[in-house]
Amino acid sequence: MKTCRACKVEKPLGEFHKASKTPDGRQYRCKPCAISAARQRALANPEAKREADRRYRQTDKYKANRKARREGPQRERLLEQKRESWYRNHDTNLEKLRAREADPEFRAKARARYAKWRKENPRGTRKWALKYFYGLTLDQWDAMVLAQEGRCAICEQPCELVVDHCHTSGAVRELLCGTCNSGLGHFKDNPAALRAAADYLERHRA
Repeated sequence: MKTCRACKVEKPLGEFHKASKTPDGRQYRCKPCAISAARQRALANPEAKREADRRYRQTDKYKANRKARREGPQRERLLEQKRESWYRNHDTNLEKLRAREADPEFRAKARARYAKWRKENPRGTRKWALKYFYGLTLDQWDAMVLAQEGRCAICEQPCELVVDHCHTSGAVRELLCGTCNSGLGHFKDNPAALRAAADYLERHRA
């Protein structure tokens, strides 16, 4: 048992956060009092809180904890907590988001942050899109462009390329120009329809 210095209530050691520099390995304030004090400090000095968070996110401890949360045995429990929190606070968060989006000052700051990020990460948007939609990395993309010499796999014209994939299996095929990729989509990736279209053009060729 241990007495909290803030609320003066005697509680089990499990009610105190760990602290390596104390004799018993626990903080002097209980968890609710420590959380309340941290919240008050953050509200009193938000800039210092953001800077402390930024420094912590660069540490190996943060990266290890993040990996453990994503891959460890507690992953499903944390995901369930996030889902419950999302449903519980959905309406309130939506109102806050709408009010923030309507604020001209916030929108100007957001545009400035995005412009700065685009300048510092010129391929950042493509990197995210390739990974999110197709499971590709930038190195894989570069290798595909190099193998095709920057040309569309169908019309063989040098152009801005896009990823073509199977809409049934999701498997990535090759890189095409936007026109060829859209054409396949309009024909619903149906080889018979494409052959019929080619025959049609041959019959009506001037």
